[in-house]
Amino acid sequence: MDFILHAYCGLYCGACPILLQTKSGTSTEQCYGCKSEQTVGYCTSCGIKRCTTQKGYEFCIECPDLNTCGQMMKFVKDTNWVNQHGVLRNMEMIRCDGLSNWLKSQDNRWRCKSCDTSHSWWDETCPQCGQTVASCKEVGI
Repeated sequence: MDFILHAYCGLYCGACPILLQTKSGTSTEQCYGCKSEQTVGYCTSCGIKRCTTQKGYEFCIECPDLNTCGQMMKFVKDTNWVNQHGVLRNMEMIRCDGLSNWLKSQDNRWRCKSCDTSHSWWDETCPQCGQTVASCKEVGI
């Protein structure tokens, strides 16, 4: 199964801890990304995913109701999940720069600058070399 690293809401699935563990073969749960046929946890029952697919959109930004969508505004402002705060900006970047360019920039963003290992939204140190990395808590997630 192929990994799909972009989500309907604008999250970069390539920095999801479960997806990274799936890639490395260390997870008991197997997730290949929000848009894949194999998801776990929240992504399995996500209301944003359900709404977007029902409307036939690739991303929420295509929906004319995005700016008044209570579900999306709650998602973006959730203080428990700061990794979600940049999704509106992410979708705008996808629209302006194209999905391929955005995926490349996200892959670079979520890699250790010292050893080039991918890290999750939540990591503050590289899981490979221990160097400090910019987590989702940093400006410019």
